[in-house]
Amino acid sequence: MQYLNNGNIKRAVLTLLVMIMAVIINAQVVSPFNKLKVKDSLHNYSFIISGHLHGASTNYSSFPASTLLANIDTLNSSNPEFMISLGDLFLDVNEDYLRNYKKSLFEKLTFPLFNAVGNHDLSNGNTYGTLYGKSFFKFQTGTELFIFLDTELNNGDIEGEQFRFLTNALTNANEIVRNVFILSHRPVWAQHMKKYSKLFEGNTRAVLKSDNFNSKILPLLKRVTAEKNVFWFSGSLGNGIASFFYDRNESVNITFMQTAIRDLPRDAVLKVNIKDSKVSFQGISFTGQLLKPVEQYNLEYWNKSVPEDRKINFRLVPYLLLKMISHHYFWSGFAIALTGLLFISLFIKWRKRR
Repeated sequence: MQYLNNGNIKRAVLTLLVMIMAVIINAQVVSPFNKLKVKDSLHNYSFIISGHLHGASTNYSSFPASTLLANIDTLNSSNPEFMISLGDLFLDVNEDYLRNYKKSLFEKLTFPLFNAVGNHDLSNGNTYGTLYGKSFFKFQTGTELFIFLDTELNNGDIEGEQFRFLTNALTNANEIVRNVFILSHRPVWAQHMKKYSKLFEGNTRAVLKSDNFNSKILPLLKRVTAEKNVFWFSGSLGNGIASFFYDRNESVNITFMQTAIRDLPRDAVLKVNIKDSKVSFQGISFTGQLLKPVEQYNLEYWNKSVPEDRKINFRLVPYLLLKMISHHYFWSGFAIALTGLLFISLFIKWRKRR
């Protein structure tokens, strides 16, 4: 029969060998958080993905988001191969957080957990790196390549060692890879593409403008999209209108997505299903709210909708003020402001004496 020609046989043998190698390699892919290994399901599997797992920015409990903790059994019963955090896994990295996350989250998950670092994960020097390893890395499972980036480096630009890593990961992706998932905390793509420029303005952004994404990253990705599907997931999603943003950008042939929880009624995580190399999405609500198909949380939805109206619980104000002034971020900012005012005062006096 025609499909048994030499070319097809060679291709089938090569594919089988690559799959065997992927199984061997993935046997060594271990979560730095709960030490569970990635199993390679080859064709059909799913994974959970979301950002901002610490929840609200006012959550100083040293535990993850309450909505996440309330749904651990739901996540375990959904049988994902692994879970990906899109940054800000922790609000802060200190002994209290590390201890409480270990007992309340890491030890209760029945699948591996990985993280694309956010600014809060790197809040305490190199503590995160010492405990959990390099902040950019990759692994392959089945026909999918997962590339984790550190968008806190170099003002959010992907350059230097990290750019070489990304280039190598993409150019050397083997031929059975059909889907490339790029994972980052900051939506660096949103800052530098005009159609997204008004979205996510309250989120972590580059201090200085840069054309790094358009000049270096996009051309690199376009070479890959000729043969593979590319998805870029980010997790710096503030108190917006939904836990999902989806846009299939046909002009660059890339699907851009944002997803995060914030300890809000809208909290939901994304389940990504892989079946015979085809990718589909399913939202899992943490609060019982009815969800639209993920693809409907698109650019039109975000441009037309308005942020939810949240009432302030004034009885919590004294508590929140106390938590604020007891945090080292507050006193660091206070010291910087005081130093600045002192410097300005001395400068004015010096000018008057001249």
